[in-house]
Amino acid sequence: MIRKKQITPLELVEDTLKRIEKVNPKLNIVLTSLFDVEKARARAKTDLGNGPLAGVPILLKNIVEYKDADIDFGSRLYAKAIAKNGRLHKANSPFTTALEKAGMIVVGITNAPEMGLIDTTEPTLRGAAHSPWNPEYTTGGSSGGSAASVASGIVPLAHANDGGGSIRIPASQCGVFGLKPTRKRELIPFTTGGLAQDVAGINSDLCVSRSVRDTALYLSIVENKTNGQLPPVGFVSSSSNRRLKIALVLEGVNGKPADSEVEKAIRSTAKLCESLKHNVDEVKLPINGAELTEAFLGYWSAGAVGLDAEIDQLLGKGTKREDVLEPWTIGLMELGRKIGLFKAVGNATKAFASAAAGMHELFKTYDVILSPVLRIPPFKLGYHDPRGNFDEIMARVMSDVAYTPLHNACGTPAMSVPLYWTKENLPIGSQFAAWRGGEGTLLQLAYELEAARPWAKRRPEIFAGK
Repeated sequence: MIRKKQITPLELVEDTLKRIEKVNPKLNIVLTSLFDVEKARARAKTDLGNGPLAGVPILLKNIVEYKDADIDFGSRLYAKAIAKNGRLHKANSPFTTALEKAGMIVVGITNAPEMGLIDTTEPTLRGAAHSPWNPEYTTGGSSGGSAASVASGIVPLAHANDGGGSIRIPASQCGVFGLKPTRKRELIPFTTGGLAQDVAGINSDLCVSRSVRDTALYLSIVENKTNGQLPPVGFVSSSSNRRLKIALVLEGVNGKPADSEVEKAIRSTAKLCESLKHNVDEVKLPINGAELTEAFLGYWSAGAVGLDAEIDQLLGKGTKREDVLEPWTIGLMELGRKIGLFKAVGNATKAFASAAAGMHELFKTYDVILSPVLRIPPFKLGYHDPRGNFDEIMARVMSDVAYTPLHNACGTPAMSVPLYWTKENLPIGSQFAAWRGGEGTLLQLAYELEAARPWAKRRPEIFAGK
């Protein structure tokens, strides 16, 4: 429409802002106080170039480096630091620079949990984000605000990042498409305040979108084209005639089976794949699941240990942790301190390499792995509440998030495809993964699945469009 002069970028910005006004009071998915929309209006009046996404509005997650917004990582710690010292980020990351160079227009910031550390979006600072399919339910996390913004029709795609499932989980919970790329595929690693550097490279930035095409196009814009070990994907524009060997995995790395409704959803997807003449075999993962789970948890929690020093540096010694951090974050810090950063990184390096070796062998036989995204169906707000008892919430999270961290640990690309809805009209995504560098295979398959079982016209209970 922009290229055909049927609409201007400024008109698109205004339309997006109206959509935010329509649904945000019910959903709390866009943090309107963090970004001055006059900057979006001003940018829309400039020369945005003629790129394929030039002039398209986009929302950024509240966990990204962006110079024009008061990014606070969903934490009272950083909100207070901004109030005291001014904006944390004075420059864009290479990732956000790339999307703006492509002519996209940032129109707002989406709700996210504190530092992206949990699989639901219920931060104490900003309040819970609500699913547009049923506001009593979670959007998932940590890219929950972004996924809900796409599902509710505010924007066609929104920025998201993923350190253990944070693109795929909310994509599943909100019924949109979400791809986590291969390790180091994108231009910038995930950064979050005082969290330790991601030495294992488990974090990735990309997006969630309504269509496969938009994610594919966005990836071609923001991917690192100078990584000599990882040739660029480019724009994957269609499906392939190639028939795939697909490994069906129903048991999580924790050894627990999927909930019956989830299993029903994934078996339905497997039958769809078979109807498209792909070969599907049910298998078990050739990895030490207990070792991987323990190592991932240790790595995840040890990364938060440095927040004590961050509090002292930003707000002064004597600041109480409970006044600026959630119980979940504090619990992770204490767990990480018990394990120790050096030991956690060592354990992770060993366990991640072992898991990757096992997965590599599996991928010598199979092109793609199909599994659940989460072990349980969509759940209500409060079930994984970061303000709850740490031990109880940890037990639930470790039980339920049993499929996505594997691909962060192994550096393998994985996607959530919205192919199933429950009787209550709640979405359940299907996770597909490939070996490193296999985004093209996944996107081609996703195009085929999208054509066979379309989802774009499904409308949630709360929707901003017509």
